[in-house]
Amino acid sequence: MPSNLVFGALLVMAGSTPAQPTSGTQAASDVSIVSLQGTVEIFREGKRPGVRTSLTGETLRAGDGLLVGTNSRVILRWTDQSVVSLGPLTEIEIRPVQAPSGLFLLRGILSFLHRDEPGRIRIITRGGTAGVRGTEFVMEIETVNNVERTKLFLIDGEVEYTNQVGRLVLTNDQSTTLEAGQAPLPSGVGFIANNVLQWAFYYPAVLDLRDLPLTATEEQSIATSLAAYRDGDLLRALAAYPTGRQPVSDAERIYWAGLLLSVGQVQPAEAALAALPAGEPSQQLRRLATALRQLIAAVKLQPSPATVEPRLPTELLAASYYVQSRALGDDSLKAALRLARQAAADSPEFGLAWTRVAELEFSFGRTRRALEALQKGLGLSPSNAQALALQGYLLAARNETRKALDSFEQALAIDSGLGNAWLGRGLCRLRKGDREGGREDLLVAAALEPQRALLRSYLGKAYANAGQSQRAFQELQRARQLDPADPTAWLYSALINREENRINPAASDLEKSIELNDNRAVYRSSLLLDQDRAVRSSSLAGIYRSANMNEVAAREAGRAVSDDYANYSSHLFLSESYNALRDPTRFNLRYETPWFSEWLLANLLSPVGGTPLSQQISQQEYSRLFEKDRLGLVSQTEYRSDGQVREVASQFGRYHNSAYAIDVDYQHNNGVRPNNELDRLELYTTFKQQLTPQDSVLLLAKLQQYHSGDNFQYYQPSSFRTNFYYNEYQSPGALFVGYHRDWTPGVHTLLLGGRLANDQREGDQNVTNYLVVRDPSGAVNQLAGAGVPWDVKYRSEFEIWGGELNQILQSERHTLVFGARYQSGTFDSSDQLQLSAGSLA
Repeated sequence: MPSNLVFGALLVMAGSTPAQPTSGTQAASDVSIVSLQGTVEIFREGKRPGVRTSLTGETLRAGDGLLVGTNSRVILRWTDQSVVSLGPLTEIEIRPVQAPSGLFLLRGILSFLHRDEPGRIRIITRGGTAGVRGTEFVMEIETVNNVERTKLFLIDGEVEYTNQVGRLVLTNDQSTTLEAGQAPLPSGVGFIANNVLQWAFYYPAVLDLRDLPLTATEEQSIATSLAAYRDGDLLRALAAYPTGRQPVSDAERIYWAGLLLSVGQVQPAEAALAALPAGEPSQQLRRLATALRQLIAAVKLQPSPATVEPRLPTELLAASYYVQSRALGDDSLKAALRLARQAAADSPEFGLAWTRVAELEFSFGRTRRALEALQKGLGLSPSNAQALALQGYLLAARNETRKALDSFEQALAIDSGLGNAWLGRGLCRLRKGDREGGREDLLVAAALEPQRALLRSYLGKAYANAGQSQRAFQELQRARQLDPADPTAWLYSALINREENRINPAASDLEKSIELNDNRAVYRSSLLLDQDRAVRSSSLAGIYRSANMNEVAAREAGRAVSDDYANYSSHLFLSESYNALRDPTRFNLRYETPWFSEWLLANLLSPVGGTPLSQQISQQEYSRLFEKDRLGLVSQTEYRSDGQVREVASQFGRYHNSAYAIDVDYQHNNGVRPNNELDRLELYTTFKQQLTPQDSVLLLAKLQQYHSGDNFQYYQPSSFRTNFYYNEYQSPGALFVGYHRDWTPGVHTLLLGGRLANDQREGDQNVTNYLVVRDPSGAVNQLAGAGVPWDVKYRSEFEIWGGELNQILQSERHTLVFGARYQSGTFDSSDQLQLSAGSLA
């Protein structure tokens, strides 16, 4: 829904490290209530009257029944892979545990999101039985002229519907309507999923009570409901509205319609608005009614009914959501923010408007402004579930794990039907290593808002992380169908294909993601779109590298850096591309400087957890949301029959705001010709600390020992030198301290200082060529002696101290990088030439 789609941008930047939420282990035979808006009545073992409750966490067992209250809706977790959504006045009965288990739909409407094993669950009605096969469908029981009809709308997958008369198999976008005793037949007319799922959609509140001309009597009669609405708790406001009360004025009727939308009751809300007398309401009331209709149009992706410029805060807020839903170029999100700011400025006590401003500011990555607006919003409407969920993402971005989780839990306690809160909590659980629990929460989020492509993409990625590739691709395919212009599903599909070594499909999917990138401007600013493009280009570089197309990979990674210089993923992929071009013996240092410079830039620019720090671990995923605090060890040993040995190992870890990696790279080579042996040992220790959400420091130390014969590359292999040797020592050789300040998206300050010490020793006991040396006075002495063997020894020691300051200024169209560098050091070299009879300096 428009209010929630903003979080597609939020999540890429949030990088949360949330804690594990408390949840019990659900028995295989139990069905639990995980989301409840309003009330339900539970009939234990079918006994009536039942027990009415408005609390989540209740468990239903075989023989229990459930009736959803008026203006209510509920989500049941059937298994860890199946979720059932029930609409108002829906009644079900849990059938005894069998193979498969069953749910009897007595009346009402349900939506089933089933990702469990085929045939494990069945839905029973008086007209027949639906066998579920990894399916998503809507089923409704309606009575017309005392005749009960069953309607089944298949959205995705396959359902086998049978009764005593016949059998029907439905696939994607098919439907059927049948009566008891009739054979099931496919309906001749298709359906629009948005129409059958309207009761499950989320509608944000936009009504500013200051725009409503309620009378003093009306305000007194519904005072409790109005107070809850001002606090931001829409469900409590609906529950507090006097039972059986009919709105006594047009203003109250508009308020009632707004409350109905909060639980997805679109048809009753539209009916209430339609009851307004034509031509009689004041112009202001007509404007308010049109604003609510515009909100409905935004959610349904329909043309706007508004014909005049918005003027009232309610109109401005509704227009903000509508503009965002249109996705008409890069200015959509900016226009949405401008309208929200105007609503908050015109009505400073309108807490919902301030929360909307905070959402949009955060989507641009301006966390400070977002936090300021959110504090105002929560101060005015402390029970606004959307605001609390947004606070969770902001806290998660600051690595305040426990506080973030508390915010998500508070949001769910107020409105358990809020998809953003389930999404945030699910990502938290994934980050903590609870793959099953996190995936369950993402499944609930997708069931709550079944038409949100982004939720399907995240669910697909969660399945991929659990090794369930088939289900992952199913969700990603569904995401593509829901929003063909969204590149996220193509991106995740490419990453999964790459992980499974399907290089060609991976490259194809990622190229499609890059092609679609600008189409998602409604959820991103232009600057963040550039970051998206950079991530996709850098990922493409990794895919090319997997195909051993190293030079192409380097060019693609270079393009990613050009698209967004401040994107750490781009620099990391460029570093890895240069790494693939480095000489394995480290004798030819042609690519050492660009590799190390890009590696340093990537780790300086990234937040803790954004890059792996270790050189032995490949690039992490598109976002940090699927990573968790952990310790790890990676080791790889290669041994060849010609005596070559290579050992690379990394011990790494991350905890909250700290991360480190210790990398070891050892290589022994007996050589392929005389005097071609090699022994090399490199040790890197890297540590990163996030001081504040904007400030981080990086520490790096390197130790190296290198012993080699003649590893020069010759046009004529016979030209090698049999007595040449080369030794190099760095103990420690490099010590660096880096600092990064992220002022705002696109504005970064980088400071790097360090020391480099190196000791090189080389020599040859059989030099027969002319040699030219320069003595301390500056005179040049040419030592003749062609054909006479010389014993040459050379040693060079140097120590360099340096510092560098870089300022990155990046706008939507331009990037400027300013730098200043200071360097000083000492250099000492000595030359010694020896003949068999003595020495000559």
